[in-house]
Amino acid sequence: MHKASSLLLAASVLGGCASLGNPEQKVIAALEDQNYARAIEVIDDTPESHKQYALLQEQYAGILQASDEYRQHLVQEAEAYGRHQEWASAFELLESNRDKVVAPYAIDELTATLAILEGRQLNELLAERRAEQAEAMLESTQLSETLAKFRDSRAVAEKQRLDEERELLVADLKRLGEYFAEQQKWMQARDLLRYAHQLAPDQDPSPQLAKAQQVLNNADQRARAKRNQGLQAEAEQLMARYQRDGSMDSLLAARRFLNRHSNNNVLDKHRERLEQWSRRRFNEEMNTGEALYARGQYKEAYRIWKQLAPLYPNDEELNKKLERSRRVLSNLKSLQQS
Repeated sequence: MHKASSLLLAASVLGGCASLGNPEQKVIAALEDQNYARAIEVIDDTPESHKQYALLQEQYAGILQASDEYRQHLVQEAEAYGRHQEWASAFELLESNRDKVVAPYAIDELTATLAILEGRQLNELLAERRAEQAEAMLESTQLSETLAKFRDSRAVAEKQRLDEERELLVADLKRLGEYFAEQQKWMQARDLLRYAHQLAPDQDPSPQLAKAQQVLNNADQRARAKRNQGLQAEAEQLMARYQRDGSMDSLLAARRFLNRHSNNNVLDKHRERLEQWSRRRFNEEMNTGEALYARGQYKEAYRIWKQLAPLYPNDEELNKKLERSRRVLSNLKSLQQS
């Protein structure tokens, strides 16, 4: 469907003029390859003196729209891969097409989010495996001591391997346990950190082990942890919705939710991620609006800047651009009426 749209757009460019110049051919080739960023780059590099300049400028807004639609298609397809835990396919799709869209902020954001989700699933799998390994190692605690009594080099090597395995396992149990504590999944955190302490009783236990035990022994704290997990899940859903549809409404809805819970530090990382997304989108669309304005497409530039206003309503540069474009549009309207 998106390939067909690109070809139709290319055909409209082709039909605009009987004799095509080199920039025009490059734009058509880029659109056939669904490389909207390249098409825009060609138009940007075409001087006003070129005979195809005016025709290319007419295609600018349409190419931007086609790029947005293609970006949304990529995001939806990558999300579908993610839902089926086909992480390699999701990342390959996004990485191979990122530079083809004009404003890749949504692709960058989804890539970062998928990396978090992939890491989360991997940690769940590793936690289950490390727990099984810990139980097996605890059942053979005497083996290392027994091997230490042997003179045979094979026993020495085997004991060394066992000690190294134990050291690596303890380190990973601590890492995973502290990860789950950060996620406020206290039961998993407690079990993993307890295994780590049992395997290395001479080491100081992680402070998160005592905290996990305290939370699980306290009904109020258990209820608070459950509420926090619910808030995290709702924040993730709102942010995922924005990634799916790319709409300003979805971005603002996620921001409003996080602002309502601004005193809850369990959502700090969500706020940080959303602020990065907001600032990236703001900067990219400010630049897109400026490019449209420079080409005399004042109404389209004003529309883009206007939809950014709720994101940063007090931004001085944005307000100046809105005022400038409003004056231009008003003047143009007066000239048309006269």
